[in-house]
Parts: sequence; C-alpha cells; structure tokens
Amino acid sequence: MRPPNTDNDATATVIARVLPQHRRRGLGTQLYERALGQARALDPQAIETVVLASNPDGLRFAEQHGFVEIERYLLRKGDTVPWIDLRLS
Repeated sequence: MRPPNTDNDATATVIARVLPQHRRRGLGTQLYERALGQARALDPQAIETVVLASNPDGLRFAEQHGFVEIERYLLRKGDTVPWIDLRLS
C-alpha cells in the first residue's frame, strides 16, 4: 500500500500481487483486504491500483473488487505492454 502524497494528490495505491502458482487460494484477497484497510485508515480521496495488461487474472481480480479502469499507458518508450490504472468506485 502506498499512502497518499503530501501534495495535492490524496490517492492511496493498493497493490496485491500473487505468483501464478499460488493463486486461487485466497492469498490475494487477504493481502488486498489488509492493504485496503490501511489505505482507508489514511482517509484518502481515492484508492487506486495498477495492473499490467498482460495479467488478465490481476485485472479480473481488481474489477471483481470494485475497481474500474481510468487509464492505460506505456511506462517507457519502446514498451509494448501497457499498464492499467484502476480506481475503486
């Protein structure tokens, strides 16, 4: 969990990553719920996450937990797989 900046950006970022061989066991949900609780305790204006477009499981997980896509972008020149920013609705 990345807390909100002290600047004007009051967005907390929550990321729960689980290796493919450990998925579908509830680990991601446990990590996510813990990080979400910590984020909410900071009273941010928004809570976001980020997923690589090449990770359909991660994208599905985020969407199933109430996140909606707000932006796709390439991090560096020459990258071919976009990152997807999602915000908790």
